[in-house]
Amino acid sequence: MASSSSSSATPAPKFDVFLSFRGQDTRKNIVSHLYAALCRKGLYTYKDDEEMEKGDSIPDELIKAINTSRFFIVVISEKYDNSYWCLEELRAIMEVAAVKRKEDISVLIPIFYRVKPGSINRENLTAAFSAMKHPPMEETAMIDEWEKTLSQLANLASYLFSNLVDEAAMIEKVVEKISERRFAEEVRDHPNLVGMRSHMEGLASLLEMESEDEVRIIGISGMEGVGKTTIADYLYRQFSSRFSEHCFIYDVKSICRSTGQSYLEQHFLSEILRIKPKRLARKGAGSHSIKERLRNRKVFAVLDNVDKVEQIHGLAKDKSWFGPGSRVIIITRDKGLLDTCGVEIVYPVKCLSSKDALQMFKQIVFKGTDPPACFEQLLTRVSRLAYGLPSAIIRYSSLCDWHTKTEAEWEKLVSRYEESPHKNIVDILKSSYAELHQVDKLAFLYVACLFNGADIKRVSDLLDDGSESRIQVLVEKSLVDISPQGCINMNTLVENMGRETVVEESDRTPTKQRILWEPRRIYSVLRDESGTRKIEGLALPMCKMPYVLEIERRSFRKMYSVKFLKFHTRNKTSKLQLSPTARLPDMLKLLHWDAYPSRALPSEFLSGFLVELTLRCSRLQFLSKTNLDLRKLKRLDVSESKELKELPDLSGANQLEELVVEGCKSLTFLKDLPQSLNSLNAHGCNSLETVSLPSNHSIKHIDLSDCSPLNNDQELITHFLTQGQHDQETLLRFACIPQTTMPSYLDNCCPRLSPNLMGFSAGIMVACSGPYHLKFSESSYSWNCEEFSINLKPQLYPDLDRVEEEAMNYLVIIQVLSSINNNQPRSFLLELPSRFNSPPVEIRETRVHMFH
Repeated sequence: MASSSSSSATPAPKFDVFLSFRGQDTRKNIVSHLYAALCRKGLYTYKDDEEMEKGDSIPDELIKAINTSRFFIVVISEKYDNSYWCLEELRAIMEVAAVKRKEDISVLIPIFYRVKPGSINRENLTAAFSAMKHPPMEETAMIDEWEKTLSQLANLASYLFSNLVDEAAMIEKVVEKISERRFAEEVRDHPNLVGMRSHMEGLASLLEMESEDEVRIIGISGMEGVGKTTIADYLYRQFSSRFSEHCFIYDVKSICRSTGQSYLEQHFLSEILRIKPKRLARKGAGSHSIKERLRNRKVFAVLDNVDKVEQIHGLAKDKSWFGPGSRVIIITRDKGLLDTCGVEIVYPVKCLSSKDALQMFKQIVFKGTDPPACFEQLLTRVSRLAYGLPSAIIRYSSLCDWHTKTEAEWEKLVSRYEESPHKNIVDILKSSYAELHQVDKLAFLYVACLFNGADIKRVSDLLDDGSESRIQVLVEKSLVDISPQGCINMNTLVENMGRETVVEESDRTPTKQRILWEPRRIYSVLRDESGTRKIEGLALPMCKMPYVLEIERRSFRKMYSVKFLKFHTRNKTSKLQLSPTARLPDMLKLLHWDAYPSRALPSEFLSGFLVELTLRCSRLQFLSKTNLDLRKLKRLDVSESKELKELPDLSGANQLEELVVEGCKSLTFLKDLPQSLNSLNAHGCNSLETVSLPSNHSIKHIDLSDCSPLNNDQELITHFLTQGQHDQETLLRFACIPQTTMPSYLDNCCPRLSPNLMGFSAGIMVACSGPYHLKFSESSYSWNCEEFSINLKPQLYPDLDRVEEEAMNYLVIIQVLSSINNNQPRSFLLELPSRFNSPPVEIRETRVHMFH
């Protein structure tokens, strides 16, 4: 009889899942789908692809696989119980599972595939016994044993697959259950593996281990301390046993720096082939040997902390260097390095969520036991200090001996860390900064101190005169991410490191600090007129200023190098006042001053370097009483400046791309607009009577909603639709204007479809009733090319000034200029915020004009 190992010591697991089934019933249906789903989740699954119909016992290989599996899935099908080998395999599984259950591990999942649990056919068991040459006196005992085993299996929680069941959904449930248990077990023993399940699932889909024919080279990228090596180490332990040749080369960067590239290549070859290192005769001999000796071998290699192109070229330059089925993992902070070397498949590692960070912190500090209830809030606060960075969580946990201090002592310590991160935490990240070129270091410091969370296009314009190269370098070095909305996201710990670097560079002297952001320090520097030419930027949250301060003529007199001035507030009042004789810095590229307190910019203001001018909620009546040099200006935002009567001549601002005058209720006309303008937002300018667009304009987005004097301006609509530039393969234009009737241009003309169809203009009449108004940003609409549908997602706001019940009518125009299929929009979808249960908005009419 077959038997599982009788050793009391549980063997080290090799397989995540052992799959038991009757091949002729299930191999090509449920089992194949189940196996594929398990592999996609990154679960290493044993599936015997050979029919065991020879010999009178289970092969030792199978017994070993059962003993070294964590979980078991047994698929009971119609012919399962008339197979001697299946029944013996099940008995061996039940023995191992019984031991594991004593260790409080739920390990066995039965699946009854188109049979009922407990429907044991003793005749089938007898037939199974008869197929083997066993002494007749063993028949009753063996059949009774099988019957008992099947009965025990039927009593376990199981999954029933019938003809009425959605097999795909049921398989997903089974796999999800196994996956949850698998990673819960790992995390219990290894706290730093919190979140590993999602990483393994993501990497499994990229690795495609079940694909034996192709070679895959995969990059793992992410910021310093995010856990790249930990993830790869776990991956290596999971999969390396499948490969005859495998190795994990830790810290390639250090090996290469200390011993050279030739030794690195020699070391790699000796590790993966388990041979004694040999002295290389010439430069490049190592990479040649790697290519020659591994090209027919199935290898699994992990290269950790790679930082140079030559390292990749020397060890794994091309897929042809390795045999079919090989997998090579390259770990680096530098995604640009992977791009340069042609590594197309990259897995980006992100920081942990708040929930996972807290779980990891608790697991490390309390070894899996529940922490005292009084520490719960303190634990949450400490875990947040790490901002999801695993290495910081580990470092903070090592600093905190929760078993020797009182709650009051910990409150004091946590408060101190909240004020200033521990130096060790900042040091984790400094190596990434140290490796940057000088110009990229400067861009990094600007982002950390001034532009974290800002739009990448705007920041690139300010730093690189339109080139995104500097920010792209920071992305490639894993120091920042770009959100789907196009905003720069820098982890708070990285931001803190950047700011600490700025402070250290100045010898902790505010007057010599490259960028100032602390309100009290800025207040002192401006009040005392003590700034120096070392200062290049100020970012002042005015609501945190200790007192009101007036900017005098001499406030910036020594700050010759200031390029970025950000005085921001959420309030509509400013704690900064401006004396009549005040003078602003001469080299400003950015002037951002919320609630600007004066009627105009200073008369001596030099604007020739301005790239962005933002004066929201200001007291402006005129932008300037003198001519402004706006040749470099790309963005002008004077929104909610309710007293602003007119703008200067903007025709000379030939780089201006975005103009925001939203809520400027005294503004009566917009003219002399430059051809370069891409976006115009004049929502709520309810005195605006005239908008003159330039001929051959570049405007792609124009919002004139709630500008009632412009109602039914046919000339404006026609000019917008017919006079714009079209120098792109596909162009999407949007306009929203007050309108009660469809313009004649949108005549629902649909000529006979032809191969020369070049686009369409769609008009959508939207009505909004009650005390609400609609706003359309550039993310409020989209055109789906594949489905040929238009989706509107306006923002809906309460309007306290509007009491009339008559509906406000908006004409939304979307124009697509592109070579398109012989078709027209099939649907118009209006999507509103979920917080409005009964939104007072409806689509009243739609028209489409096709043209070629």
